[in-house]
Amino acid sequence: MAGIGTDAAAGTGLYFEPVFDYEQVLVVGPNHPLRAASHIEPEQLAVEILITYPVHIDRLDIYSRFLTPAGIIPKQHKRIETTEIMLQMVASGRGVAALPRWLVEENAGKFAVFPVRLGAQGIDKKIFLGIREADVDIDYLRAFVDLARAYRDR
Repeated sequence: MAGIGTDAAAGTGLYFEPVFDYEQVLVVGPNHPLRAASHIEPEQLAVEILITYPVHIDRLDIYSRFLTPAGIIPKQHKRIETTEIMLQMVASGRGVAALPRWLVEENAGKFAVFPVRLGAQGIDKKIFLGIREADVDIDYLRAFVDLARAYRDR
């Protein structure tokens, strides 16, 4: 059994292999005043409608790594199930979102959305492949980890 996620927890009985790195960014529409910014600070989101996936805010990097440490909450928080609807709302000026840069760039031809760095240093993330430690030596799982590692290193 294998899983993919962004959190690698030590002492869980799982082996984690980093698969790839990405940057979490703010996503804005074509007429948004922050579109041309080199980066934004948490205070700038206090007047925004923030659109996220429907998960607890403790699991959202935009909160745990950016807003909460600064003591900032957005004007409004909307939860949307699908990425496509989220991007449509951002493109139409109905809010901003925080998503991986690669996802924004991949969808830029379909939606008028633009990435803006979160903070001067940005928010870097990793995607991990997790396997139960007891299963690490199973041939097909070992091959899967090796394939993920080869993809990451190319």
